Amino acid sequence: MSNRTLMRNLEDFENPRIAKLSDGLYGASFFLMKLLPARFILERAVERGLLKPGATICESSSGTFGLALAMLAVQHGYKCILVSDWGLDRHLHRRLMRLGAHVEIVKEPALTGGIQQARLNRLAEFLKMTPNSYWPSQYSNPDNPLSYAKFAEQLIHRLGKIDCLVGPVGSGGSMCGTSKFLRVPFPDLHVVGVDTPNSVLFGQPIGTQEDLSGLGGEIIPSNVNHSHFNEVHWVTPAEVFDATHELLRDHSLYMGPTSGAAYKVADWWSRKNPEKKVVAIFPDEGHRYVETVYDEEWLSTVPNWSGSLRQQPVEVAAPTEELTAWSSYPWGRRTLRDVLSGSIERLSSQSVSPHRQPVNRLTLESDTLPLSAEAADAHPVTTLQELSPFDHSKVAHLQLEAEQEQFVDPLEASFLELRNASTPGLHHAFAIVARDETVGFFILREGAAVPEWAPPQVFTLHSLRVGRAYQGNGYGRAAAQLAAQWILANRPSIKRLMLGVNVRNVTARLVYLNAGFRDTDVTYQGPAGTQNIFELELV
Repeated sequence: MSNRTLMRNLEDFENPRIAKLSDGLYGASFFLMKLLPARFILERAVERGLLKPGATICESSSGTFGLALAMLAVQHGYKCILVSDWGLDRHLHRRLMRLGAHVEIVKEPALTGGIQQARLNRLAEFLKMTPNSYWPSQYSNPDNPLSYAKFAEQLIHRLGKIDCLVGPVGSGGSMCGTSKFLRVPFPDLHVVGVDTPNSVLFGQPIGTQEDLSGLGGEIIPSNVNHSHFNEVHWVTPAEVFDATHELLRDHSLYMGPTSGAAYKVADWWSRKNPEKKVVAIFPDEGHRYVETVYDEEWLSTVPNWSGSLRQQPVEVAAPTEELTAWSSYPWGRRTLRDVLSGSIERLSSQSVSPHRQPVNRLTLESDTLPLSAEAADAHPVTTLQELSPFDHSKVAHLQLEAEQEQFVDPLEASFLELRNASTPGLHHAFAIVARDETVGFFILREGAAVPEWAPPQVFTLHSLRVGRAYQGNGYGRAAAQLAAQWILANRPSIKRLMLGVNVRNVTARLVYLNAGFRDTDVTYQGPAGTQNIFELELV
C-alpha cells in the first residue's frame, strides 16, 4: 500500500457538510478543516523525500492545524512537536498530549512579530536540535492553498455556480486556495475576507488583540494573497461571539468563533444581494470553546458583550483607520502594496513639515566600491539620504519583480511601521540616490528596535530594495557600505551590522556576501520561512 493511500485514513473527516441557511446562503461546515491541508502537505513531503518514516513533525500552532498534525502523526507513526502560546485551549492541550504530541508553551512575545514570532523562534530551536525533523510551515508552504482544490471541486459539484465566497483569513490557505480554483469556472466570483481589528493581515496597525482564536495576526503569512479579495471586513470579538450563538440558535450549527465571524458577514452580504449564491466557510466545530464562547460567565468579561452591536458594517476610507466595531473596505482585488500606497499618500498629504526629520546625507565615491567599470561609470557618486516616516512618495517607484517581492516587506507596510513605531528614534529610513535619482531604499534599526535574533550593541538592516530599473549596477553593495559609514559616523561604539536573508533568496545572499557580510551559521524562522543571519564587521 502506498504512502499516499496510507495518509488518507482520515480523509472522510476532511469533507464539510453543506448546509442551506437561507435562500442563496450556504455554510460549508467542517468537523476539522485543517485536516485537509495537513494531510496534503504531509503527502507531498513524503513524495519528495522530506518526511521520512519515524520522523518528527515540528510546527507552530495554537489551534486546529496542530490538532490535525497530531492526529495524522499518531496514525502514521510520526512524532509531533507543537509550539503554542497561552491562547491554547486547555482541553485542546490535553487532547494533543493524549495524542502523543509534545506541546511547548511560549509565554513572552518577541520584540517584533509578537507571540507568533516568539513561537517561530522556539520552533527554530526544536528544528535545529531534533534529528530527522520536518516543518510543514503552514504560513508559507504553497501546498497549503493548493490543497483546497479538492474543497472547491466539492462546492462546484454540490452547488453549481457560486457568486460569493466568505471566510476567515488566518494562514491564507483556505480563502486564497479555494477562491483561486473557484475563479477558473467562475471568473466573476466575489471574495470577502474576514479579519479582526489590530490584525496586520490587511493593513491594520498592530495593537492589542482580544482573545479571538483563529482570527487576527501579528505577521503576514506569505500564503495570504491579497489580490484574491474583493472586500474585507473586520469584526470585534463581541460581534463574533454573538454571531456564533446566532448560528447555533437559528441553524443548530455548533461551531467555533471563526465560523461565527464568517456567518455574520456572509448573512449580511447575502441579504444585500438576494439574487446571488453565497458560500461561507465554517472551519471547525465548537467543542473547543465550551468554557469560553459558550460560557456566559466568560462572555461577561468580553468588552462590549452586553452593549449595542452593529447590525451592518461601516465602510472605512482606508484599512489603516482605528476600528472599534464591524467595518468593511472595498479591497478591489489589489495587492497590499497598492492598497496601502493610497493610505500612505493620504496620510502624507495631511502631514506638515515641522514633523519631518532633518535631511542627513552621506556620499560614497565610486572608486571606494568593488564595482565593474560599467557600474562605476553608471553612478560616479552615490548618496544616502535619510527619510522621515512621511517620505513614502520619494521611494514609491522602487518596484521589484514578483519573485523578489516575496522576500521584502511592501514599502507601504514599512512606512506604516515607521509611523507607528513605539521607539521612533531607533528606526532610520534611507533613500539611495545616484545622479540625483532615487534608486534604492533600506531601514536601519538600533537598540530596543532590533529583532530578537540580534545581540546587544549592533545595528540591523531591513527592507533593502533596489528598484528593478536600477538593478545590476552595484547599488546593493553601495547601500551596505553607505549603511556602515553612517553607523560609524553617528554611532562609533557600534561595531557590527546584521541582517536576515531568506535561504531561498539566492540573489540577495550573493549581494550581501559580495558586500563583505559573512554567514554566522545562525538561522531564524520568519513568516516567509527560514532566514540566515549575516553580519558585517564595522571598521
